[in-house]
Order: sequence, then structure tokens, then C-alpha cells
Amino acid sequence: MGAGHDGAARELSRRLDARGHQTRVVDFLDMPPLGLGVFVRWTYQMQLRLAPWSYEVLYRLWYVLPFLYGPLVAFDTWLTRRAFQRAVRALDPDVVVTTYSLSALVLGRMRKKGWLRVPVATYLTDFAVHPLWVHPSIDLHLAVSPLAAVTARARSGSKALAPGPLVAEKFRTERPDRRAARRALGLPDDVPVALVVGGSWGVGPVISTVEAIAASGRAHPVTVCGRDEQLKGALEERALGTVIGWTSEMPALMAAADVLVENAGGLTAMEAFAAGLPVITFQPIPGHGRDNARTMAAAGVNRYAHDIDELHRALGELTVPGPAREELVARGRSLFAGDAAVDVLDLAEAQPMPAGVKPFRLPLRRRIASVGAAAALLSYGSLTLGAQAVAAMGVGVARPPHAAGSRTFVGARLTAAELADPAITDELVASRVTVIVDAPTALAAAPQLARLGAAGVEIANGGWGHGSGLRWERAHADVAKAGDVIRHHCGVHIVDFVPGRRFDAFDQMWSRRRRERLVQPDAVVRPGRIPARLKAAHVYLVDGRHDDPDQVRRTLLEFENRLQGRGLVAAPLAELR
Repeated sequence: MGAGHDGAARELSRRLDARGHQTRVVDFLDMPPLGLGVFVRWTYQMQLRLAPWSYEVLYRLWYVLPFLYGPLVAFDTWLTRRAFQRAVRALDPDVVVTTYSLSALVLGRMRKKGWLRVPVATYLTDFAVHPLWVHPSIDLHLAVSPLAAVTARARSGSKALAPGPLVAEKFRTERPDRRAARRALGLPDDVPVALVVGGSWGVGPVISTVEAIAASGRAHPVTVCGRDEQLKGALEERALGTVIGWTSEMPALMAAADVLVENAGGLTAMEAFAAGLPVITFQPIPGHGRDNARTMAAAGVNRYAHDIDELHRALGELTVPGPAREELVARGRSLFAGDAAVDVLDLAEAQPMPAGVKPFRLPLRRRIASVGAAAALLSYGSLTLGAQAVAAMGVGVARPPHAAGSRTFVGARLTAAELADPAITDELVASRVTVIVDAPTALAAAPQLARLGAAGVEIANGGWGHGSGLRWERAHADVAKAGDVIRHHCGVHIVDFVPGRRFDAFDQMWSRRRRERLVQPDAVVRPGRIPARLKAAHVYLVDGRHDDPDQVRRTLLEFENRLQGRGLVAAPLAELR
């Protein structure tokens, strides 16, 4: 599917071959019939280039709808099991290793059903362990970091180790001459250099990243565009630093650079860890890119720059010698704690393969039932998929107006005890903050909410208060039933629905029917944890449901003071468009 998966497979194969073992690399996407694998690869690439939001939706789908896991695994296995068994018979291996998520699921199911008697290991190429990366019947999960190994073990219940990234030894052992590498690029010795990569396909907002680096004046950008000639031409036309197409000289480029700026947490980031080059992740691509950025930052091996200011600060700190740079480099190098090839050989020796693999053919009725179940569940899931897709485009979700100016849109989700505190209600009236309540809170604090409504404070629908039942029943309760309770008992007009969970298409349908707008906050503020940088035209939600009234009152006051300190003013959610 990408250079990271292929590169890990090639490097593992090379290490095993060097130890005298025979290996064969098989592309999982060649196994589905009718060229479906080629279609999947093409679709993935088009998603990242033309509609990245759609990949984010698909990536998050498995967190939101875990019940689709089983039908997907069954369907993929039905498509590829026979091809897998042919490959196993042809080579007669002692162990099978996969570096791709979907093949890991198929192999895990085959192990579970007894259709594959060879021990199987999965090598997880990402820092973030997606639900589709692990299967409980996989014999061994190998991870690039201890944090990823812990996650894999928790999600699968099976053994997981962290031997570290699978990258070519040349990145750890070769030390290209820095001056020679810079001379080859036409760069002076004393200019800080940022090496920018967008993977083998050159995907993501690479141009805006290079523009931000060039505008900082802190580093000269050297951009590797992979196989994307259009990206290469666009950067050359703008005269944005040094531009390179496809290259096999990454060790020399890393020797010439002072920092790597990347957007996916993929193979190039692992190579930088090996080479001792600090890594900045900026504007990560959707899905695994964003997940990797967060997980790498949690492991302390990258600097995740969330905006241009953070990028400029990171460039200033990491392009010069100092403790920040040294610590990041040391943590990156510490990942290489073992050798995945040794772990694979240990697995093969511990679980020798019995002679022969018994062929198996799923009965026709079961195959039809599996496909039917998958189609039905995916159709049901498409409602949530479609909801998040249109939300990503801004359809059906309230947004700040284009002329927001210095306004910041603020809501507070409160309890009945907090609404009974006069100090809090006075602050709500003074600060024009929208009050968000669920139906039980509205019943318990109806007089207070009625007074707030009469004083001009917006009251928003926070749902029914629990999430039981099927999705359409939950949406009906949260939007319609809760809205009616708040209107009837508090005597206020409801404009906005602010669910305390992920919303889906059923929420959108009921909101449209009841003329309530869906609101998604840009950030949820907990008492005592106000973001350091508040921004205009953003939606903030202060959630006080798990704190005492005094803490909530102090948080509202501090939030108001922080806004005033940045020249911002609070506005109710009703002023969204």
C-alpha cells in the first residue's frame, strides 16, 4: 500500500536472507480477484490527494463502529484465503510475517479457524496501533516502540514485543560526509537545513509546509517530492528552497540536514531516528498520520507542531546544538532495542509447522451469509460514515461566521448543582456564555434555566443524558425528546444541539427535522486546564459535569480573563451560522 509497508518487508527479508534463511515477499494486494487490490491502492491514493477527509472518516470508522470488524475480516478472508494457502504450499514456510494491516486480519482469522498451521507474526509499521492492525489469533505482534507494543497487547490479548523500526542498516552505520552532501546540494556549511518529505507519493499539504519553513527564516527547506512531478514543478515555480524528485540518496540528504519535517510518521521518520536527525511533524495527513503524530509525541521521539508558531519555535530549537535536540535524537535512537528478524526466528523455532496444510473450502451458504452480513452492516455503518464525511465539509454543522472578528464562541455544560449557585449564573449572564444541559438537568434546574433564558442567556440541548439503545433511538431521545423537555419545563427556545459524544447521520436527520443545529467544539475545556492559546472564530466548550461549583465558577472567570487578555470576546453559540 505504501513505501513504509514495503520497506519494512524488504528489510526484514534482507536480514533473514543474510542469516542464511530463504524468504519470499508476497504483495497482499495481488491476492484479491478481479484486480480489486489495484483498485484499493488507487482509491487510497486518490483519497489522500483529492478527498483526505474521506480517509479520516474511514480510518475513524473502526473506532466508532467496532461491530463491523468481524464482517470485514470474514469478507477479506473469503476473497484472499485461497491465494494465501497457495502461497504457503508453494514455499512451505516455517513462519509467516505480515507488514500490512488487512493481511494481518486475514492471517489471524485463518489461524483461528485452523486453515493456516504456520505461526504468524505481524510487524506494526505505525506508532499508532489502529484496531484493524491487530488480531487475537496472531501469534506475535512486533512494534516500532514500547508504547505501540503495549497498545497491541491490550487490544489483541496476545504477545507483543518492541524490537524497534525496520530500516536499512546504512542509516545507522553509514556516516556520509556532511560538507560533501551540502556541496552536492549547492548549500553553504553554516545554513540550517530542514529536510521536508511527503512520502513516496508526495501527499499532504507539502507546499504550505515548505512556505511556512521558508517564511520563518530559520531554515532552508530541501524538499523530497517522491514520484509527484506536479508537486516538484509547483515548488520549483515558486522558488521555494531546494527541490528534489525521487531519490535513493536519503542517507546523504539526512547528513546534510539539521532537522526532518514530515507529515505521516512513516518510514522516513524511522530512518531519521536511526540517522540521529530530530523529527518535526507538521500538518499530518488524516487518519494514521494524525494518530502517529500524537503517539510519537507521547513517546517523546518527535516534536508535533500544531500550528505555524510552534513549527517556527521547533525549527529554532532543533536546528542548533542543545539539550532539546540531543534529548530528541537520543529518544529516537533508543527505539532500536532489538531485531525483528531474531524475534521472527524465535517464533518459528518455538512453534514448528506440522507437515502439510489442510485445504478448506467454506460452504456456499456460509459464504453468501458472510457477504450478506457484511453488506448489511456496512450499509448501516454508512449512515455514520456519511455523517462524519459531510461534517468534515461543514455541512449540517454550525460554524463561525466569516466575519467573526474577535469573537470566540463559548458554551458551558453544567449540572443542576452548578446552576443553583448564584455566582455561576451571574457569571453566565455577564459573559454571554451558552448554557448546555441534558434533559435530567433541565428537569432538576428548570427555575434557574427559565431565569437565565429571561435574562438573554442561550440554553442549548445537551441530549437525554445517556446513550443506551440503537443509534436511531438514541438520536431521537437526544434531539427530539430532550429538546421537548427543555422547552416545556424551562420555557426557552432551543437553537443548538451539542451532543456529548460523536454524532452520526441519525443525529443530523433529527436535528434537521427539529430545526436544531449541530455544534461541534474545537476544544473541550476542563476546569483548571484552559488552553494556553485561545483563538478567535473557535468554538470552546467548558465541561463542568465532573467538578464542584466553585471550581467551575473559577474556570469561567479565568476563561473570561484569558479571552480579554488576548483581545477576544465571548459570544453565545447562537451566533454561529
